[in-house]
Amino acid sequence: MQTVQDSTVVCTVPELQGRSDFHIYYSRTTPGKSPGPSTYPATLDVFNGKTPLAWILSATFQNQQKGVFVDQKRCRRVSTFVPLTDAGLPGPPDQLHAFTCLVRGQLLIRARAVWNRRGFAASIAVRSHATRKPVAFGFLNHTGFDGLYTSHGCVRQR
Repeated sequence: MQTVQDSTVVCTVPELQGRSDFHIYYSRTTPGKSPGPSTYPATLDVFNGKTPLAWILSATFQNQQKGVFVDQKRCRRVSTFVPLTDAGLPGPPDQLHAFTCLVRGQLLIRARAVWNRRGFAASIAVRSHATRKPVAFGFLNHTGFDGLYTSHGCVRQR
């Protein structure tokens, strides 16, 4: 049996001079080890400041089930199509850093997770709601290949 969770939302975040900022990052579990109570699962996260807007957990952790989660106070579901692809973003994917990005206006975010007994795969795409241009794309898959693609307007965090 396969489980699929897929959510597309538009998120309103505080703007400064017509721009919104967000942070995107991912973490991975140690390859070859299943998550245990002290092992943080693989994640993809989009934050504004310290507030998570959308995030994906690859395993249950501290009583939170695995899957796709969205801040219901700052984001609302939309039917806008957002492709889960790195098209339009420079590569190769960064596998070491988190990024801070600036976007004009609201954020358009699609988060998708798929899992079955063979593994877990997830991706998250962020676009400007105003322009529909891609800003960031992150992915995790069951083979251990993962990373972030970001636009030139994003800055790597140290």
